[in-house]
Amino acid sequence: MKKISYLLFLSLSFFGCQQNTLTQREKMNGYTLLFDGKTSDGWRGAYQTKFPTHGWAIRDQQLLGELSAGKESGDGGDIITLKKYKNFDLQFDWKLGKLGNSGVKYFVEELAQKPQNSSSLIGYEYQLIDDPDFIYNDKHLPEDHKTGAVYNIIPPNKADVRVGRWHRSRIIVKNDHIEHYLDGKMIVSVDRESDEFKKGFQQSKFKAIPGYDQRKEGYILLQDHGHNVAFRNIKIKELD
Repeated sequence: MKKISYLLFLSLSFFGCQQNTLTQREKMNGYTLLFDGKTSDGWRGAYQTKFPTHGWAIRDQQLLGELSAGKESGDGGDIITLKKYKNFDLQFDWKLGKLGNSGVKYFVEELAQKPQNSSSLIGYEYQLIDDPDFIYNDKHLPEDHKTGAVYNIIPPNKADVRVGRWHRSRIIVKNDHIEHYLDGKMIVSVDRESDEFKKGFQQSKFKAIPGYDQRKEGYILLQDHGHNVAFRNIKIKELD
């Protein structure tokens, strides 16, 4: 009976009921909502004091990136949380269309001055992308560019994601340990002091950024990569 009830809860959560709410158990365990389904409270544009006036919208209990420029921060720009997070358990639902590309970043730092011609912010990224169809540099995606990767550093252990439907993701960070989940399955588990992480970092485009591999806290970011994306049920528990 308990199993049936749990499956029913998951079904309701994915297919239109109980969106953007916390269960009593989640409240007792310290989770808070980062999106209430109605307002942009808790978010602002990168290098802005307010939520973007275009590119991002709230409709049908979804936080929508209505983005079509096809490049990083080329439309509404990235959006970030108002506060920084260090150790946390972040959960969110997301949906992309064909050839879609986006991401959820953490340990994001906002520079003292916005770079010219870009508002894109750098952080560790839980990649969201159309795995089988997206073409990168005239080739199919390398593994460390696929959905659920610690982007360009650690590839996920999973099959290609099918877009056009809702998926549920989770990021857990506790000191130097990072875990990524997709639809209930752990797909990345890595320690930043491990040889695996150090090797991935050294071959990445981030190796030239001072202190990138040692970041301890930062904003959480939803990425404008020039493709439509939808989010809902964004919730977080701080683990400090």
